[in-house]
Amino acid sequence: MVTLCFVVFVVSGFAGLVYESVWAQYLKLFLGHAAYAQTVVLVVFMGGMAIGAALIGQFTNRLSQPLVVYAAVELALGVAGVVFHDVYRSATDWGYAWLMPRACSPDGPCAAGFVLGSLLLLPQSVLLGATFPLMVAGVLRREPQAPGRTVAMLYFCNSIGAVIGVLASTFWLIPAVGLPGTSRAAGVCNLAIGVVILAVSVKASTRAAISGPGAAASAFDRGVTLLLVVSALTGLSSFIYEIVWIRMLSLVLGASTHAFELMLASFILGLALGGLWIRSRIERVPDAWTWLAQVQICMGVLALATLPLYNQLFDLAGYVISSLKRSADTYPIYHAWSAAASMLVMLPATFCAGMTLPLITLLLIRSRVGERGVGFCYAANTVGAIVGVILCVHLLMPLSGLRVSLLVGCAIDIALGVWLLVRTPHAHARPWRGRMLAMAAVVTLAAVALGSSFDPARTSSGVFRDGSSRIADVFKVIYHRDGKTSTVDVLQSSWGYTAIKTNGKTDASIQTQDPDPTYDEHTMIMSGALPLAYRPDARNVAVIGFGSGLTTTTLLESKALASVETIEIEPSMVEGAKAFRPVVELAYTDPRSHLIFDDAKAHFARAGRTYDVVVAEPSNPWVSGVASLFTEEFYHRVRDYLTPRGILVQWVQMYEFNPKLLGSVLQAVGSGFEHYTVYRTKGNDLIIVAAKTGRLPEPSDHMFAEPGVAKRLARIGIHDLADLEARRVGGRALLEPVLAAQGVPVNSDFYPYVDLNAPRARFAGSTAGAIAEIIDGPTPLAEMLERRRPIDSKRVSDVDWPDSRQQRIVLSEYWADYLIKAAALSSERSSTDTEKLPHWIAATRSVLIDCAPDNVAATFWDQIVKVAGFVNPSLPPERAEELWTTLAGTRCAALLPARNRQWLDLFKAVARRDAPQMAEGAKQLLRASGLSEAQRDYVYNVALAGLIADGRYGEAKVVLEDARSKLDEDDFSEAWMVMAQAWVGQHEPGRQLNARR
Repeated sequence: MVTLCFVVFVVSGFAGLVYESVWAQYLKLFLGHAAYAQTVVLVVFMGGMAIGAALIGQFTNRLSQPLVVYAAVELALGVAGVVFHDVYRSATDWGYAWLMPRACSPDGPCAAGFVLGSLLLLPQSVLLGATFPLMVAGVLRREPQAPGRTVAMLYFCNSIGAVIGVLASTFWLIPAVGLPGTSRAAGVCNLAIGVVILAVSVKASTRAAISGPGAAASAFDRGVTLLLVVSALTGLSSFIYEIVWIRMLSLVLGASTHAFELMLASFILGLALGGLWIRSRIERVPDAWTWLAQVQICMGVLALATLPLYNQLFDLAGYVISSLKRSADTYPIYHAWSAAASMLVMLPATFCAGMTLPLITLLLIRSRVGERGVGFCYAANTVGAIVGVILCVHLLMPLSGLRVSLLVGCAIDIALGVWLLVRTPHAHARPWRGRMLAMAAVVTLAAVALGSSFDPARTSSGVFRDGSSRIADVFKVIYHRDGKTSTVDVLQSSWGYTAIKTNGKTDASIQTQDPDPTYDEHTMIMSGALPLAYRPDARNVAVIGFGSGLTTTTLLESKALASVETIEIEPSMVEGAKAFRPVVELAYTDPRSHLIFDDAKAHFARAGRTYDVVVAEPSNPWVSGVASLFTEEFYHRVRDYLTPRGILVQWVQMYEFNPKLLGSVLQAVGSGFEHYTVYRTKGNDLIIVAAKTGRLPEPSDHMFAEPGVAKRLARIGIHDLADLEARRVGGRALLEPVLAAQGVPVNSDFYPYVDLNAPRARFAGSTAGAIAEIIDGPTPLAEMLERRRPIDSKRVSDVDWPDSRQQRIVLSEYWADYLIKAAALSSERSSTDTEKLPHWIAATRSVLIDCAPDNVAATFWDQIVKVAGFVNPSLPPERAEELWTTLAGTRCAALLPARNRQWLDLFKAVARRDAPQMAEGAKQLLRASGLSEAQRDYVYNVALAGLIADGRYGEAKVVLEDARSKLDEDDFSEAWMVMAQAWVGQHEPGRQLNARR
């Protein structure tokens, strides 16, 4: 029976931590991720557990069958776990739609929302708090002879089950069945536990409750209050350690959900091992009071040792990460390193912490309170933990930083141990030992406090990204603050490059002196300008995420806007971004700028306002909690806060991402918005512009009439709508088949595909850049499918951005102009002049203008095919057709063999965007022999583009199958070929075009 209880309690610990993980995520989705909201979640959860433990502590002696009550509690928890998702959805939908708009102030925390959230979590938390004292009481009734060993074993079983629950929920259950299925799985575990315990306990006899000793135990009686204070203070210090260590380690390992769960598992594992170690010794301890005092001191000293270790941890991380080959296959090795680093920091001190509760509980059981002491101890410890959370998050870290916060926790444990040594009933026996230990601990505390410091060059390095354990010597940290939700650093170089980082990851950068903008400036300026292009009549805008303040500043350059609300979750971010002034001055001083420190979703729900534009520029989706701003639930919610013609503008990364993740996000956008289009900023950044209803209008050039906006845009090479159009990737109709072909679910709050998979893509250095390359193919297929207005190539500005579409258009216009003029003026040209040209332009001139010999023409014809693949998609139809008509009309072209003239006809068909002629011309060439690999690849692309644009999907499928037998596999991984395959696949007979799964 007792062995069965131990096994059952492992499963109970598993389910309990699954609940803590999953239900906390549920509540954060509703209340937000702001510091006060996260505190409320922890306080409600732990406060409920404290209430449950205290209630059981009051009534344990009166329970004749505590295991029967325990079984009933487990059954109730099981029912709660099974129905929680449905209850949550109904309650929060009502809260968003009715309660919060009516009962909450637009600014500041919402009491009504917190009450609703508390009601969702508090009953189950009370039940969870009751399980430990009930199980201890039930087992002690059956084996009362060794209470200390029993308590320690149950503590170990529950804790080791919790470790398994943390890891299983994150790495197995949630990926497999989502948050609802995970909660239900834990509920089934509780129901099974309840049935098993109920079945065996009603048949078993039980003894009376364990009472404390009689009057002879008066010394212990006087220590009850002291023990409860010790229990509370050790809970307080332990939670200071946990919060500070997690924040410290996030600078080393990254702030992903995977990293957080590994840290939490490491923390609980230390508690479990401490409980296991003390189990075989606790009954033989001659003086439990002295042991408890010594353990407290050791815990404080071991926690103190993590401070001088911390700087070296960055160097170790740099070595490990640099040594790993970055890929999805080695990601488990990175997990193993993350777990090892977490245990290196946490395990020694938490091992001691795992001994404290069994020791305190044993002393309480031996006191006048007897069996009831289990509940009292657990409740006091949990209350102390609540105080520790509030103290650490809202006072210690913001005012004094991580290092001092940890020192405070260490000082509490050391002082508590010294106090116990003095107050212990046997302190007089060997006073010199206590004094020596106390003096050594105090000296160590003073030495570490005075001699240790965190190296800002390391803590701001973001070592988890590239293995660099220190920032480059050319940078200096000009701002550092450990905020309530993240650590913020600002770095600056001598040439004016300034970057702001959160938890070691760069969130924004600006060149404050150099004329060349950073990649981030392209993103931030376009994020502010695109709303003005699509909604020139906009009056009210909300911006999610402050970053450097440049997006907000760009918006405020428009005199038409009446209000710009910028919602930032971390106040230190706004403080640190002052380093970007005067570039972002308007964000701070314009009276239309309103800075709000809150979680965006929570603020929208409370404020009940509507906006013409919402700009979402959060941190990277792999950061824990951020992915909830890329879910279908978020997009459905944000629709409610937009005016009827409102638009959403959202940044999303392509770097450290992959096509499946991007597909999951864009499908989520499509679930909430009827139409969207995607722009590429520079490098691997995208901006999504989504319309609440109907199609997006054509962008307006009104913003170029605003001097401030025009100046910002000119800095990133956008002087005209043609420049903006050159950065457009495509809209929903073009991208949706490609996204559906990825075969991934829509990103959801409850099925968090991105949150769980983005950390792996970040580690592997994957990219989703292929989605932006579908417009760079050898045919204008994207333009034809979208029937988009051609770009006037003569109005596009040149940019120093190699391989960008903007540069491709400028080069295409330049070389087309060169070839047309060369053909019109003369066919005589020196070989020296020809050699100065790019080889593919030189080949075109050589064959079609200079009449190169046949053997030269044969050598260079592949290069002419390359010219067609480069120029035709980049120039408007009339300009491209002018080029090929001119070249086909030269004396040299007339001398070419008939098949080569077929090539020129094909190039003209592509230039005109003539889908039927493209298909027929390509088919004719495919029937010929002697095509080179480059020529065959081009012709297949043209054939597929013509057939798909003409709606002849059956014929396109035949051509695609033929291409598979003739082309290399690598050819099918090219972005435009992937798009062609997706369109063919989505239009198979009987298959509906639908990207949502």
